[in-house]
Amino acid sequence: MSVSTASSLTPQEVKKISAGVIAGGAEPHSLKFPTISLTAQTRGGKDLLRLGEGWRIPMATMVASSRYVRRTGGDAMADVLTRGQVLMGETAAEVRGAQVGDVLILRDRKFWMRPFTIGAIVADEFVDWGDLLMSSSAAAALGEMPVSQIAITQIVSPASVLAGLKKKGITIGTVYRLRSSWDRENPDGTLGTATTKKLLGEFSYRPTIGSSILVAGSWTSRNIAWKVRYTDIKLGNNCHRMVVDAIQGALTEIKNAGLSRFVDTRNSNRYGGCFVGRYNRLAGNFGAPSRHAWGMAFDINTDTNPQGGVPQMNCAVVRIFRKWGFAWGGNFWPEDGMHFEYVGEQRDQLGYPSRYCPNKAPLLAVTLPQFGTTTTTSPTSTTTTTTTTTTTTAPIT
Repeated sequence: MSVSTASSLTPQEVKKISAGVIAGGAEPHSLKFPTISLTAQTRGGKDLLRLGEGWRIPMATMVASSRYVRRTGGDAMADVLTRGQVLMGETAAEVRGAQVGDVLILRDRKFWMRPFTIGAIVADEFVDWGDLLMSSSAAAALGEMPVSQIAITQIVSPASVLAGLKKKGITIGTVYRLRSSWDRENPDGTLGTATTKKLLGEFSYRPTIGSSILVAGSWTSRNIAWKVRYTDIKLGNNCHRMVVDAIQGALTEIKNAGLSRFVDTRNSNRYGGCFVGRYNRLAGNFGAPSRHAWGMAFDINTDTNPQGGVPQMNCAVVRIFRKWGFAWGGNFWPEDGMHFEYVGEQRDQLGYPSRYCPNKAPLLAVTLPQFGTTTTTSPTSTTTTTTTTTTTTAPIT
């Protein structure tokens, strides 16, 4: 289980949520999810990667205490962190061609070089489907990072945890969100960063002005389809080549269903779009590049679907885009009703209690796990306890 808000948690919120978890008979853990810049990778003293002139590769990183990792991944993983080394997810290691013992040069808040050794390669779930996991003490050398969520382990009873939180003034609902390992699959859940890199390619970038970034031209020339004009509904944009056919398929189905009027082409072609080199609008220090920087996300009907507003998108249109492999931002937190993001798999048949535009699919019964079991792992194990979970952060826009 975990508790979070639409943004980072304040120190006061961390204290209150943690107290509520303890009152509910469980154990709280502060988790952070910075995106840290990688500029070099070496093996045996030889460069596998070396970037200069401010170029960097985004590494989605989970920061947690060794105690949390010991609870969820076992002693072997925790021991890696106590040595000051990092864990790398299997998908990230595949993308990077990384091995145990490789040294990563990561950049701190001032962009100074900090070396970290890969101590183990683990299942993606242990790095929250990102790239890396490092200890809180190791991350402290990089600079201050906000707490993203409170993860909960040693659960005796979920009901007791909820009661403890409520006792401390933390009511799950509008402000605070509770996620658990037994939640149904969310049709509007987005891909982890490592999966995104594997699917669409890993790029390097450097900041320019404000929230803008310059994505390496070698990547954009291979992957972005420029000035695409779609048929049936006259949208035009610059998107990742892998996404273009899915957009066209959805637009054709929307037209054939008699729903063309619900896509405002004039607005969408002027203010919407797809590929934009920028950071996530909600990013602070150690923020992530927007999913628009991959060309995997596009916006339509922007004037009636502002970020943080109640979505006004036609639900039949939403479900068609889900069918063609897109998650919809109307159920992001905060809401982003203009936003559709490629996930590469059909999502319209998933039964889920979405707040806006739920799928017309039955909700399957949810079975609570058995609590109180133990965890035994090795550094590459995928076996985890049912008494704990980590969940992905708020969707990246």
